[in-house]
Amino acid sequence: MPILHTFKQTVLELGRGEAKAKARPLTVGGESLDRSAAGLDARNSERAVIFWLLSDRALFLVVGSDDTDHAYRVPYEAICGFHLDYDETVDFLPWYVRITIEAQDTGEITRLEHGHVPGQPLVAPPPVVVDGDERIRFARGETVPLSGFGAFPKRFRDALTRRMELAGRSVSITGEDAADRSPLTVKRFSRHESDE
Repeated sequence: MPILHTFKQTVLELGRGEAKAKARPLTVGGESLDRSAAGLDARNSERAVIFWLLSDRALFLVVGSDDTDHAYRVPYEAICGFHLDYDETVDFLPWYVRITIEAQDTGEITRLEHGHVPGQPLVAPPPVVVDGDERIRFARGETVPLSGFGAFPKRFRDALTRRMELAGRSVSITGEDAADRSPLTVKRFSRHESDE
């Protein structure tokens, strides 16, 4: 249903700014978020809305679900694999992504604690390190989905590939030629890819 898909894409575009605001307290030093992609855990479901945000040092994963929002900072060296597969037979969220995370202590993964600093309702609490059993559950995708369907613009894919390579990690992309030829992916979300 094209109208429903258009509506869902609009919701994802509007949610991008909120996702960046949610991830910003996890940034380190002068780190800034400069690329983003958005999607769902399934094309026809809203169980989880997923935003993938990039800085020069880490991938930020912001997930909204029925019960709560989650925000994680995952340094590139903690990512074993980032796989993107393009399906040219669909025009709504044509990319399928799977992320594999190191279950051990490679790279410090942090997350936002829920709530606010007591007495300061506008201040987010400091980041919490994800380690031990919590990190194992996170790496298995038990905490938030590590796979889903999204719109991944070329500039996002290029930035991700370059930054993962600098960290000694690789990105697997299939169908990129078909994606770059598609008129639907040229404009999709591109106006939201401003450098911050």
